[in-house]
Amino acid sequence: MAHVEAEGGCLCGAIRYRVDGEVVGSAACHCRDCQYVCGGAPSYVFVVAAKSLEITKGKTATYRNEAESGAIRIRHFCPTCGSPLFAEDSAFPDFVSIKAGTLDDPSNYKPGAHFWAKSAPPWHHFDPDTPSFTKGANSEPVKNS
Repeated sequence: MAHVEAEGGCLCGAIRYRVDGEVVGSAACHCRDCQYVCGGAPSYVFVVAAKSLEITKGKTATYRNEAESGAIRIRHFCPTCGSPLFAEDSAFPDFVSIKAGTLDDPSNYKPGAHFWAKSAPPWHHFDPDTPSFTKGANSEPVKNS
């Protein structure tokens, strides 16, 4: 695990956050919900303890839905520009997944796995050196070729 100490925010600057904690995982999620939220691309996220995240400016809007996994996801986004920022998951209530693209400097981010590969359209890129799973982390691995 790596430690992350960084700041980020939305496109318009109305929401700002600071994260300071251990990264417990990172992934590119290819599920249909993430494709909708990201306009077709996978969602690139890293996961930290919820207490590691502090919103320093503004207030997020939220959207709650039941994911294909059956968990309830609460997605936080900017109410002004619509930038997706982070999400909570009822299956992991003490953690939050932060959208890597919202970091001020996302250059150190690298996905540790690809999740929900079975939902990806054929044009999604999969790094053959990164493990891929049909669904979540406990699902069938995909053989990369």
